[in-house]
Amino acid sequence: MNQICHLAPINLSDTTKLDTLVEHRKVYNLRHCELNIFETFHRCSDVMLSYNGLVVSSMMRGKKIMSLSGAKEFDFLPGESVILPDDVSMRVDFPEADLTHPVQCATLALDWGIVNRNLEFLNDQYPNKESPFEWKLNFSNYHFVNNKELAGSINRLISISMETDVAKDALADLSLKFLLLRIIQTQNLALTDHNMLPDNRFGGVIDYIKQHLSEKISVDILARECCMSRSAFFQAFKNRFSISPLEYILRERIQLAKMLLVNSQQNITEICYQSGFNNLNYFIRQFKKQEGISPSVFRN
Repeated sequence: MNQICHLAPINLSDTTKLDTLVEHRKVYNLRHCELNIFETFHRCSDVMLSYNGLVVSSMMRGKKIMSLSGAKEFDFLPGESVILPDDVSMRVDFPEADLTHPVQCATLALDWGIVNRNLEFLNDQYPNKESPFEWKLNFSNYHFVNNKELAGSINRLISISMETDVAKDALADLSLKFLLLRIIQTQNLALTDHNMLPDNRFGGVIDYIKQHLSEKISVDILARECCMSRSAFFQAFKNRFSISPLEYILRERIQLAKMLLVNSQQNITEICYQSGFNNLNYFIRQFKKQEGISPSVFRN
């Protein structure tokens, strides 16, 4: 799982002025994009949602339980996003929603013709030199955690949608390219984590990192694993996954620490060093930065 990055908060609606407490909708229209802010203040189930075009939906508050037809249901939580193609319906439950625990979700509906043109532009002007050698969306990997770069791209497009600037359509069109590329990079990293990308030149590097998390790992060693220079490896890794090799190592060490906090009786100092950190204060600071809580609170 990636470092969880939440979207910037949006003020909730006044519940005394709503015509519905289930999926109340605020709409912001652009030429090629529509932003919907959905809010639910009442527990309910079996709400069916479907859209036209490409849908990028990101949770901001509360919890949903979602499922596609024939697929296993999953919890949809703040800091996570889903993408859906045309005419796909999703069943949604709101098991905890009420006036004190509202659910809020930002959903971008993108014109599919514009999506295809933007992907064609990226592949023509900035071709992907790594497997799968094409910038394309993967709808089998439709649910993922927001990293810093993806959350920033979504926040930017949401902010533009709410502006009154006469140039906001132009700004939104430029931001769409950022958003699509960040989604693809996030999906590629998730597939690499699970060894699902064919001919993946970074597969050996990912395996090396996972097997040596408790040791010192240098970019020079990783570059040699890829038979690349240090600078070329660093840039290629970041271009592919939107995060640097060092950020990936930190992310994996935090994941190892979380696993140890849940499944072992070791104290936090021992877990700190076993996860590859050599300073307890730094470990606690980075854990709180990524997870929003301290290691001790996470364990409890």
